[in-house]
Order: sequence, then C-alpha cells, then structure tokens
Amino acid sequence: MSDKKKDELGYTPKTRKVADAEEEAAGLSSAIFDVIDLRAKTSKSGPSVARCGGKDEVKFYKINHAWSLWGVPVKDMKQAMSRLKEDLPQKGWKIIKYGPDKSPSKSPELIADSTKKQYSVSIHLYDESDKTGSKAPKSLIYVLLTSACFQVPDGHTVDEY
Repeated sequence: MSDKKKDELGYTPKTRKVADAEEEAAGLSSAIFDVIDLRAKTSKSGPSVARCGGKDEVKFYKINHAWSLWGVPVKDMKQAMSRLKEDLPQKGWKIIKYGPDKSPSKSPELIADSTKKQYSVSIHLYDESDKTGSKAPKSLIYVLLTSACFQVPDGHTVDEY
C-alpha cells in the first residue's frame, strides 16, 4: 500500500469483509450491553456501513453502531456508567475520557478505545429527570460504537454488502 494512503489516515486500513466487521461490531456492542447490565428498553438498530472520510467510497468503509437504552431509574444508569468505567478495561478497552461532557447539562460521558479491535465507543448518560410533561425527553444511555477505516478485499466493493 502506498505511503499516501497511510498518511491520509495516519494508519493503513486493514482488509476486512464488511459482514465480518458488522458481526464484530454487534459482538462488541453486546459485550458493552452486558456490562451495563440493566433491564431496560433498547433501540433496535444494528451496525451500519458508513463512509470513511475522504477515502474511495467503493473500497473503504467504517462501521457505526448507535443504540440507546431507557426506562430505568437514572440512579441505576449512573451505576451502569461506573460499571463501564471499571469493567471495560478488563475487556480490552482503554478509557480515554470519563466525566462530564462539554454540553450545558454536563452529561456523564465515557470514551474508550480498543486498539486491538480498532473500535472506539462513546457512551453518554442523558439525565432528563428534571424535565416534566408528556413531551419531556426520556433519560437514557446513548452508545455510539465506531470502527477505524477498513478496506474491502481485492475484487470486492463496499456496495456488494
């Protein structure tokens, strides 16, 4: 691979089938859900293919898996965030940030990287318990898992998947 391809991203994308990367993302999300360990309502989305910033869209891609859970007391969600901070490093994640985000509400945020698997995760607890009324937003934990850029095997395109 040319040095130019490496320089654009700062690394050389690994060659992976899209289906394999999606399956891995689903497994990583499932492991995060297990650490959260709450019996809550969850969104039903699965991993999706996304563009890889400025790279050839036919050959390069990344995987995003966004999901959320709600319907449990905020105090339980706060305990789940603490569990994530304690348990994710034992599962191969390096905690990059843990604390309030930059929003006006200073929502609790955890950001972690898995360099071995080449994924990052951003997890936010949105505490809306002080809001009232039928249209008030629900308190929830929001998870966004994102992969590094990958390249499809020779002879394949991202669109095939």
